[in-house]
Formats: sequence, structure tokens, C-alpha cells
Amino acid sequence: MMSTHPHLGLRRISLWLLTAGMIVAGGLAPATAQVQQDVHVTIQDYTFRTTQMPLQLHTDTYIYIKNLDEVRHDFGSTLFSNTLTHVDNNGVVAYGKGIEGAYLDPGKEAVIHLIIEKPGRFQFQCSIHQDMKGEILLLTVDAV
Repeated sequence: MMSTHPHLGLRRISLWLLTAGMIVAGGLAPATAQVQQDVHVTIQDYTFRTTQMPLQLHTDTYIYIKNLDEVRHDFGSTLFSNTLTHVDNNGVVAYGKGIEGAYLDPGKEAVIHLIIEKPGRFQFQCSIHQDMKGEILLLTVDAV
């Protein structure tokens, strides 16, 4: 049965076109799709304190590092070897494959951006203070 009110028919057509356009454009992405994942590392009292969400493979990963100590520290890992990696430190950006890490002076911060391609335990350390170590954990969980 046709609507007797001309605006109701236009609303239905507009709503249908909007919904179809969102589906075609990919606007209705799955709720589990993750655009970015973050790892936060604070250096304080010669210790790495790491906070991370569950990590997924092949997803943009950002490691935010902040040095709260009064001395320079290093954040290095084999995780960066042969991985396309970007390091942003106060506007200076380094990028490429095979970096070893980043030095952080007191009070400084750096952001390392990469995409992790394989699961595992990725250890990091300070090359200046050999006892300073930590790890980033990436495990894959099969869907049930």
C-alpha cells in the first residue's frame, strides 16, 4: 500500500539509499575491527613499566615511551629488526628497516610506529643500563 503522505515515501527512499551507500562504502565495519593498538612504556627509577591492550597481528602498533628518570635511557629491541618502523621524537622522524632502538634523554618522549607480523614475546632493553629489561607480548587467539 502506498503512503498517502508524500514525505514518508521520500524518507524511506532516502534511508534506503543512505544504508546502501554505507554498506557499499564499507561504513558498517565489524565492531571488532581495530585501527590502532597502543603500548605505553614509562621509564622510571631505572625500570620499564609497560601497559598494553591485547595486541593483534598486522595492525598499526604505536609504542609510546616516556623517560621520567634524570638520566638518558635506551629503548631497543630485536622486534624492530627487518620491520618497517617509524620513530617520532620531538618532531624528528626516523624510519626504515633495521633500527635498533631509540635514546631518550631525561623527560623526553618518543613514539615508535610499526606493524607486528608474527606472534611472540618481544624483549626490549636499555643498552646503557644492562639490567633494565621488559617485554611486549603478542599472542594469537584462534576464533571459537
